[in-house]
Amino acid sequence: MGEEHRKYVIGFFVVAAIVMIIALVASSFQRLESDEIGIAYDTIQKHLGSDVKEEGLHTGPVGYRFIKFPSVFKTLEYTSLTCLNKDGVPIVLDVAFQYLARPSDLNRIVTEFRDHENYVTVLRNVGEAALHEACSQFNTSEFQSARALFTEKVRETLSLRFNDLSSDITDLQVNNIARPSEYESAVRDKEAARENIQVAENERPRLLTQARTTRREAETQAQIAINKAQSDARIAISRAEAEAEAILNEYQTEADTYATIIQRQGLTTEGFLAYMGVRAISSSKNPVYAGVKAPAKTAYLGETP
Repeated sequence: MGEEHRKYVIGFFVVAAIVMIIALVASSFQRLESDEIGIAYDTIQKHLGSDVKEEGLHTGPVGYRFIKFPSVFKTLEYTSLTCLNKDGVPIVLDVAFQYLARPSDLNRIVTEFRDHENYVTVLRNVGEAALHEACSQFNTSEFQSARALFTEKVRETLSLRFNDLSSDITDLQVNNIARPSEYESAVRDKEAARENIQVAENERPRLLTQARTTRREAETQAQIAINKAQSDARIAISRAEAEAEAILNEYQTEADTYATIIQRQGLTTEGFLAYMGVRAISSSKNPVYAGVKAPAKTAYLGETP
């Protein structure tokens, strides 16, 4: 029984040793994927390697691990980032770009930032500062009129700042530049006013021609009315003059006739008037009543009249 127990204990330790050896051997192997690079770090000796490893299975000291970084470009994106422009107006930006830590500087990057997570946090903060810096160099209208120049300025500022952090950038995209709604409304009103002015300027020659044509038509109609009025006036004057001449001739003829009668009959003025009175009474179609003075009364001496 004692021998069996001893064999059991020995067997147990042998198995445990084999398991430990397998575990230690397994812990000395680490894999990097196709989109990863890394630097070996000895967690026991606290030693950071100097060589940058690429994809594949790698061996190292027992218990080591890789501090991994992407070997391909990764995207950093800023959505609804508010910055103040040169005029102090808040601008909302949507910007995205890709970054890549330089493999040649990976040892220094790990020494300064420890791992990729901390490194990205710093990159994001630096990128935001770069966007604020670029934003502050443009006034409000330039974000519309010089958008390409603004994009290039963002690229330049990001490149300079990320270069200090041993990172390259590519594929910069300024997806949206939103100015304040009040400013956009004012710009739309201004553009609408400019378009209305342009339309009015384009319409001006036509309207002037139309106005001149209308004026000429009015002047022509006025001249026609004046000519007609003058013609009607001349006709009326001629007719009145003819009628007046006829009346004068009639009266003249009648006067000559009466003068002849007076002369032939040897009438006095009173006699002519009596003759005319008789003529008037005789030619009347209605009864004529004539008033004459009462005859004289007889008066006797001594009577009061």
